[in-house]
Amino acid sequence: MPQLSRYWSILFFGSLLYYVLLMPWQLKWLPVTLGLMLAALFWLLQLDFRKKLQALSGNKYSTLLFASYLLVALGALYTTEDDQAGKELFSKLPLILWPLILGSVQALKRQKMDLVLRSFVLSSALLVLISFGYALYRYYTFTDPVVFYFADLLILSGVPPHYLGMYVTFAYALLMFRLIQGRPLIKNLGLNVLVLALFIVAIILIWVRMQYLLFILVNAFLVAQYFKAKKGRKVAIFAFSGLVLTFIVLLLAVPGPRKRLLDTYHELRSFEQMIENKQTNPRKFLWREGAGVIAENFWSGVGTGAENTALNNRLEEVDAIFWDGSNTYQLYEMRFNYHNSFLQTFAANGFFAFLILLLIFAYPFFKLRKHPYRTETRLFLWICLFSFMTESMLQRQAGVLFFSFFYALFLCMPHREEISSARD
Repeated sequence: MPQLSRYWSILFFGSLLYYVLLMPWQLKWLPVTLGLMLAALFWLLQLDFRKKLQALSGNKYSTLLFASYLLVALGALYTTEDDQAGKELFSKLPLILWPLILGSVQALKRQKMDLVLRSFVLSSALLVLISFGYALYRYYTFTDPVVFYFADLLILSGVPPHYLGMYVTFAYALLMFRLIQGRPLIKNLGLNVLVLALFIVAIILIWVRMQYLLFILVNAFLVAQYFKAKKGRKVAIFAFSGLVLTFIVLLLAVPGPRKRLLDTYHELRSFEQMIENKQTNPRKFLWREGAGVIAENFWSGVGTGAENTALNNRLEEVDAIFWDGSNTYQLYEMRFNYHNSFLQTFAANGFFAFLILLLIFAYPFFKLRKHPYRTETRLFLWICLFSFMTESMLQRQAGVLFFSFFYALFLCMPHREEISSARD
């Protein structure tokens, strides 16, 4: 395995830290993509491309990401939306750059790997803390509680709420798992508890319903890990029940999340037809019409960048009426994506692109038994999988930057030398 020289290794690792520290913020004046560009530069300066190619030749995880991008590129050849295809090709470059870079260098030692994960967790916590503080300042200035919810809460970050909700859930999962295992990312117990509490409140106020479900599922998974560590079933069940109960009470007590849950109740009741003048979630129609686009273009898709146009053309025939908080609207009045990464991929680039995306998630689960970061990887994959089901996460830079980096870090990077000494 090619090794970076000491000098380039320090700079390369610094670029990774820069990337994860800026990822939750994604500020325009301090671009997170600079970390990727610097990592690529130091990777190129190392030379030794023959060994790098040899390292990549058997890397199946990198191959899957390369193949997914190749189909995006092929889809750009027959699209009707050339400008949009060009934007997608550029925004999805991390899907080939990170597996190319991290899949062909020596794996990070555990101490450095932990530093990367710790940096992401603490940067996410700092963003949440500052966002809460700024929201409190604006509340005392304008006395409008909306500043504590959704996009208004996250006004300091360039990451949209659905994406940042995924970030925070993953940061919470990393921190809690390591605490359970007795290998905490943050050494101070009190600081661990404070950051975990901060993340719980953030998940509630960021207002993304899928992350509410994921919070419960992640903690159920972590309880199983606690059982595995043989630290007491009664304690684990009691802690899990108390945590979930507290979470649900807070959801019902805080006005914003309570309204979100009430909306969900009405949407489920009205799934088949409008009840008491309440309409179901737009996703029902987006997924139904998206399936229609797929059925008409099953093998090749409509082409990269053209899938949203095809979807919105079909939405013109949908007569459902929705309420945005101040006015009614119909779906054809807005430009929607599929709100599902798998449908979006299928519609754009066809069956084989969809199959590759499934393999990107499914294949690792057959190979993780001896992986030194197998639990962290499973948490990452499950959180992304569920998040991808209700949002087209790979259509925005925030989703591509997060997914490509951590997938490459956990899976494309060869961690073989640590397998024998790892303990999960």
